[in-house]
Amino acid sequence: MAHAPRPRRSKKAILGGAAIALVAAPAVMLGVSGTASAAELTPIAEYLDGAVADTEAQLGGALDSLGLEAAE
Repeated sequence: MAHAPRPRRSKKAILGGAAIALVAAPAVMLGVSGTASAAELTPIAEYLDGAVADTEAQLGGALDSLGLEAAE
């Protein structure tokens, strides 16, 4: 039996999934541990901002090298 080809995921969909994964883990940990003050959250937010930006740049470069383009 022949299988239908799977459609390629767009660059935007892949980057969105990676960003959600990066934010979900710390959010779950904060939810489990209870409330936190702004002073406790600021370093986490700064780390996440940098991590998401770095990951997006790396994934974008990798997808570009594979010839994948974002869907408009």
